[in-house]
Amino acid sequence: MRDGKYAPQTATLRMKQDMESNNPQMWDITAYRILEDNKKHIRAPDSKMYPTYDFTHCLCDSFEGITHSLCTTEFILSRESYEWLNKTLEVYEPMQREFGRLNVTGTVMSKRVLKALVERKIVRGWDDPRLYTLIALRRRGVPPGAILSFINELGVTTARTFIQATRFEQSVRRYLEQTVPRLMLVLDPILVTIQDHEGVLELEAPFSPKDPCLGTHKLALTKTIYIDRADFQDTDDKNYYRLAPGKTVGLLQGPSPIRAVSFTRDEATGRVTAIDAVFDKTTKPRAYIHWVPDGSTKAEARIYAPLFKSENPMGAEGEFLNDVNPSSETVYPDAMIEAAHCASATLLSTLILLR
Repeated sequence: MRDGKYAPQTATLRMKQDMESNNPQMWDITAYRILEDNKKHIRAPDSKMYPTYDFTHCLCDSFEGITHSLCTTEFILSRESYEWLNKTLEVYEPMQREFGRLNVTGTVMSKRVLKALVERKIVRGWDDPRLYTLIALRRRGVPPGAILSFINELGVTTARTFIQATRFEQSVRRYLEQTVPRLMLVLDPILVTIQDHEGVLELEAPFSPKDPCLGTHKLALTKTIYIDRADFQDTDDKNYYRLAPGKTVGLLQGPSPIRAVSFTRDEATGRVTAIDAVFDKTTKPRAYIHWVPDGSTKAEARIYAPLFKSENPMGAEGEFLNDVNPSSETVYPDAMIEAAHCASATLLSTLILLR
């Protein structure tokens, strides 16, 4: 076999185990098979033989000094052959332990399905934040500690578990609120000029309203600031509590509420392009909005919704490709983030952005 004297599918090398065992994984399972002529082993391109998973798994773990080999429950029967081969060859014996597969509803975890999504360019790549691969979660801003915290909340079981994506997101949010700073983000900026404000008022803003240990940063209140387009309405309504002509609204971390007095509209598009406002220290606002000062950092922001329309994409008619949510990504090319300076660059590597 090693010298290529056998054609593919004409010979295999099997382990001599126990054909009387009740476990089919002990029925002299295959150790090596012959590669097809047009296929090469990625690590040994000149080899004519291909080792099987059952043969290499336990030996690689042994050679690498692995203490515990963690597998999903479909490998329970394989534990006996795993232990048998290491014992027979008298090498170091790691322990195999099984756990139930954790499934997140509303998404897919199969490598076959993920590959199809990537190759069809439904997502940007294996690290697309809409996926639940580890590199995608990292790119989304989920730190390793948040994933470990979520798993610790659930515990380990051999039962197959289905968890809603919202529960995972809530767990991550709780972790982030205790560990990372907050800054303000405006997705679709509108310029606001505070007519009765001159110069720059430097404010001290906390990085976290719940944990003073995260410290503070400087926040400049300039004469011109930016608010989100969603926080302004050009006609007032008694049920609308954010900024509108003649209405007062509070500014998060700001010293005083502001009242809109006028606005400018683009005649070609009909969109509001600028707002004039004044401080209003006599009216108690019914709502507070986020804002960023002039000179804030410009960025492209991507807001994500679930990648699929249903809780079970694989069960949808026509399978997962017919269940893709066409509105799962919204891009804001002109977003603005308040600029914050901190002695620790690590502290600002992951952020909660208020929007």
